[in-house]
Amino acid sequence: MNTTAPIPAPMQWNISIDLGRKNNASRPSPKPYGSSRYGGGTTNTASSRKYGSKPSPMRTSSTRGTAPRMTSEAFLRHREIPQTQSLADLKKLVKKDEIPVRVFALWGLEEIGINMTIVEYQNDIIVVDAGLEFASYDMHGVDYIIPDISYLLTKKKHIRGIFITHGHLDHIWAIKDIIGKLDYPIVHTTPLSLGLIRKSLNDTDQKHFKYKLVDPDVDIVKVGNFLVEFFRVNHSIPEAMGLAIHTPKGVIVHSGDFKIDFIPAIDRPADLGKISRIGQEGVKLYLGESTNARTPGHTPSEKIIGENIATVISRHARQRIIVSAFASNIGRIIQLIENAVRHNKVIFLAGRSMVNNVQLCQELGYINVPKEMIRLVSPDIEQLPDERVMILCTGSQGEEFSALVRMATNTFKDFILRPGDCVILSSHTIPGNEKAVGTLMNNLVDVGVELVDDPSLDLHTSGHAYQEDMKEMMALLKPEYFSPVHGESVMRQAHKKIALDMRIPEEKILLPKNGQLIELYDNVVLLSEKKLKLDTVMIDGKGQGHLSGEYVMKARGIMAEDGVVALIFKVDTKTHELVGNLQIESRGFVYSSEVKNVHTKIVEFARATYNANLKKRMEVKDNLRNVKEVLGEEITKIIGRVPMLMVMFVYINREAISNIPEVSEDDPIVWMTLEEQGYID
Repeated sequence: MNTTAPIPAPMQWNISIDLGRKNNASRPSPKPYGSSRYGGGTTNTASSRKYGSKPSPMRTSSTRGTAPRMTSEAFLRHREIPQTQSLADLKKLVKKDEIPVRVFALWGLEEIGINMTIVEYQNDIIVVDAGLEFASYDMHGVDYIIPDISYLLTKKKHIRGIFITHGHLDHIWAIKDIIGKLDYPIVHTTPLSLGLIRKSLNDTDQKHFKYKLVDPDVDIVKVGNFLVEFFRVNHSIPEAMGLAIHTPKGVIVHSGDFKIDFIPAIDRPADLGKISRIGQEGVKLYLGESTNARTPGHTPSEKIIGENIATVISRHARQRIIVSAFASNIGRIIQLIENAVRHNKVIFLAGRSMVNNVQLCQELGYINVPKEMIRLVSPDIEQLPDERVMILCTGSQGEEFSALVRMATNTFKDFILRPGDCVILSSHTIPGNEKAVGTLMNNLVDVGVELVDDPSLDLHTSGHAYQEDMKEMMALLKPEYFSPVHGESVMRQAHKKIALDMRIPEEKILLPKNGQLIELYDNVVLLSEKKLKLDTVMIDGKGQGHLSGEYVMKARGIMAEDGVVALIFKVDTKTHELVGNLQIESRGFVYSSEVKNVHTKIVEFARATYNANLKKRMEVKDNLRNVKEVLGEEITKIIGRVPMLMVMFVYINREAISNIPEVSEDDPIVWMTLEEQGYID
């Protein structure tokens, strides 16, 4: 008797849960596996049922002989090159009178920093982040730059909320400058970011400030026509998150600053499960940060860096240790403090931002060490043995007035470096800061400290995704359209190349400029020809100004390079003749040994030019404009450059003033400041 059981026919189960029917409705229907150029008939898939194909019966042993032939289309489909579509064809997909969702950036697309993204539909606006960019070396006297909110000021009653992705200055620091002008819309954020924001506000803004704390694992916020959900990502600061913004035209995902870290030191790993679910439901447009798009591989974990730091601290435990790191890299700061406490070292803080951030982390529970182990820098340091001392300070980039720079130049009042101290720079040099960092390191070595500079022992990692992290995020989200954001042009172009490698068609990769609109329609996403005119808004002390044409920066540049010369003409009210001598003042113009001679030549030339124009019956203002013009050429002949010229005049009624003394030939025609005469050191 043959007891061998018959071999059952292969079974094919086609179970599909449609999580994103609405969000994916506009996408083209996937081809049934059996209907391609590779041959075969239809199969019983959820996709075929959804799009109207007639289902075929499930194959069983009784239908084995009539089952459709299997093909490898699903496995070979990746080899097909996506067909490109012309812009004219794409525009045809827009319905008549259709109102789009508009997405645009008020800065942050062509630089690192000043991040602010706007999502708008009809009368609803939400804002993502509001940060600064620190002024470059050629922006004399400027502290930082913020986004131009002129457009938002005209529509501030439509703003439904500001959503903050994380607490770094390039994402939050403009809030203190704009929140009042926008009538205090609600700020949605996490506890750490909220604490950093509130520390920046003045008393008036504190009273009117409105906020809502969100938990990215559970909260979904409904604002106007938008539904906003959150997902955890990793960064160099805890509580970083991305946003999935559900709009009437599809889901927009904003990554925020991110990396993917499976073993973060203090934070939870990125929520890849939730990110994948959002991708399964359908993403219309993905806005992905591009900072490290040129760097191959995966971003190293902060935990690995922490282990390296622990090794260095252990090696130098018997010395006084001074560590300089970014105050904003809170993950690094927490690890440094925990490692110091393990070696029974007292942590002394120096630098305002370092002190503020550590105190906030203590309040929120991120730092749990005995309070007496964290103190401000003070002369008490000298009362402790070397092995008990660690200083945590700012200044790793060689900033002029930072704590470490002042220590290196012996101008820090509460602490003096001495030979044998160990100094650790726990950061990479930001491009443009190489000279300042080099000077700092030379000064430290000259003091005689032991500078930890071992390339084989990496003491810093980026908080931004490298190429493989970017690919992973894109693979999980599977966006229909993609726009690289947050980065200079070369970074965004590199991110575009990654998207092309990930099989996103080129016409679906959008590279807008600052202020240029992306428009989401039911069937297509387009880069609009419309572009907001954005100004450069600079914060200078407590002042704020729009600098169209950058006249102010140009003027400051001239003064910084070539100095300034001011001439005051005293003009008779009736005759327009000059009364007395010209007054001249200058700064940063020529050396004191030359100033009298040069000033004399300038005054004599200016007087002669004015008097010659006066004989031509030229009006006073026209006369002085001409003097200023030709004087610049004359000064170039004298010293080879042109300072900023300030030509002013004052009317004097000579007849009404009887006590004006006669001007003799011996009276000086040159007025110099006390500094220029050498009376002030």
